[in-house]
Amino acid sequence: MGSDVDRSRSAAKRCAEMAPSVEDLPQFAKPPVVETVLGVHFRPLEKLTSAHQGLLWERCFRDRFPKLEERPPVEETRERFGEERLQPAASVRWQVMDRLYVPRLWATSEDGEHVLQIQRNAFFANWLKPAEEAAYLPYLERREEFNGQLTQVEQFIRDQGLGQMEPTSCAVTYVNHIDFGGMDEIGPALAEILTCWTNQTSDDWLLNPDKVFLDLAFPMPNEAGRLNVQVRPIFRRKDKKEMLKLELTARSAVSKREIAEAMAWIDLGHEWVVRGFVSLTRPEMHRLWERIR
Repeated sequence: MGSDVDRSRSAAKRCAEMAPSVEDLPQFAKPPVVETVLGVHFRPLEKLTSAHQGLLWERCFRDRFPKLEERPPVEETRERFGEERLQPAASVRWQVMDRLYVPRLWATSEDGEHVLQIQRNAFFANWLKPAEEAAYLPYLERREEFNGQLTQVEQFIRDQGLGQMEPTSCAVTYVNHIDFGGMDEIGPALAEILTCWTNQTSDDWLLNPDKVFLDLAFPMPNEAGRLNVQVRPIFRRKDKKEMLKLELTARSAVSKREIAEAMAWIDLGHEWVVRGFVSLTRPEMHRLWERIR
């Protein structure tokens, strides 16, 4: 077991070192991104209680994130390789049976554009596009803020004697909403948007599909992680408009790391999300989204 962890750790570190600067990545003036999430799971802090969560919020985040909710914790998903990748169990359950339930703290900025999520074994930061015409918040700005917030959490954990933050996995998620012609035209529309769908059959027996769900997974070199892609038709909540939801999540393999290594992997995950988005969408769409490079 120890050798597997060491191998995953060193592989992830090697891949993280290969991550290019943001200036080398594709860029769009009008990307269809509506939400992004940067997150780190770490070994459960058994001493951490809801009272500690409240104190952390009060000391570090209340001014910027005044709106507060409690939600159920998010389970950690384990990326596995080899024969294990086809086994049904895909999550890691951390349970301390002799302790009370500790919720996930959901703290929101006044304008609803930024969210922090804090639980016993994870920390996430969300950016939500405030309006359709609003500009995309650049990755470097979100990364810098997330790194500072994660450092604050780590310092708080140390000061309170709650243990040590030991990252076990990282994730970068981008959610895109893409306009299309409606459910009756989803097959041809997907063929115009995605490179992985042609809407072709071997004869003319079948009509166009009126519902399509795609789940794709792409391994990273040296088993450093995986890019997971989901495509779903949805009704946009605010106006019930039919949209195509394209969600890309880059997730690291489970390994014990330092915060600096976790941030390096998040850079790698961001690269995979951006380059994966470009690979999976057609050049005609890139022109629509005003690709810069």
